[in-house]
Amino acid sequence: MAKRRHKKEEKRQKLLDQGYVECRKCGELSRPSSFRCVECTKMLPFGKKVVAVTIAIIIVVATLGVYFLMPEEGYEVPTTIHSVSPTSVSASTSSDIIVTFNREMNRDSVESAFTVAPSVVGVFSWSSTQLVFAPSTNLEEGSTYTVTIADSAVDLEGRHLDCGIYRWSFMTEGGTAARREVGTGTDDFWEIYPLSHPQSGTTVNHPSWVLEALEQGPAMIFIHSEGCSPCVTQTGICGSVNAAYSGQISYFDLLSGTDEPEASDGFAAYDPDGGVHYIPQVIVVTKALNPADGTTIIVWHSWEGVVYEPILSSWISDAISHWDES
Repeated sequence: MAKRRHKKEEKRQKLLDQGYVECRKCGELSRPSSFRCVECTKMLPFGKKVVAVTIAIIIVVATLGVYFLMPEEGYEVPTTIHSVSPTSVSASTSSDIIVTFNREMNRDSVESAFTVAPSVVGVFSWSSTQLVFAPSTNLEEGSTYTVTIADSAVDLEGRHLDCGIYRWSFMTEGGTAARREVGTGTDDFWEIYPLSHPQSGTTVNHPSWVLEALEQGPAMIFIHSEGCSPCVTQTGICGSVNAAYSGQISYFDLLSGTDEPEASDGFAAYDPDGGVHYIPQVIVVTKALNPADGTTIIVWHSWEGVVYEPILSSWISDAISHWDES
């Protein structure tokens, strides 16, 4: 009996030497990596250690999350435009033009910075952060209007819009669905720089990566920054349009800055007005038939500011139609 007890103790000691853990409650031995006692299920030191480490990691991650999500000292939410209307390709000719800002604005500065092209006479009214421009007469049927809030618009503290300028277009109902053709007007695909550009009438130096993309189909180029509110809006719009025309166009999503040479190429080649580059900027490039002699040429159109989905989709559709014919 004593000999059997001695062997049992030797075996127990051997297991302890191997790292087995003795439960303080029932005395049963468990493997070194066991969370709980195999006999009474009491949590063992290893299990307690794992739980403690896990809790510590959760606390650290939560703390870092709060730290990085909290705005830096002195950070201010930028002044921006929250929403605009209309934005469709079939807006009512009796539509008011509405702009909603994220904070109270210097109303005189906004009204002075507000323009519509073609020119529209109307009356301004305000309700808190919302500007309403009511045209004095109905808009023209089947026309495209471009609304611009220039960089002179400021809030009550004198802060400018986060991207300096906000511009968008809409189309009114009642027009024919005529395809946009090659020309120099605001509603045309351009072979040369348009009338709005300082180098109007001169040819465009298309980047090599755009020429390569045009071998497969039209290209849509989106140049933006990560910070501005209009850029965030345009990111979603371009992503949706790209998904709708997947396989039919090439899409370039470019961040502006010195580390993105293609963005610089896009600004240099396709800025519609030249001079200062405003973002977001959207460019559609395609092949088309020259209306003069029927040869294949490269044409494009671009916008500074937000291009809402109905408008952008209609331009992409026309670009594909031109490319198919070329």
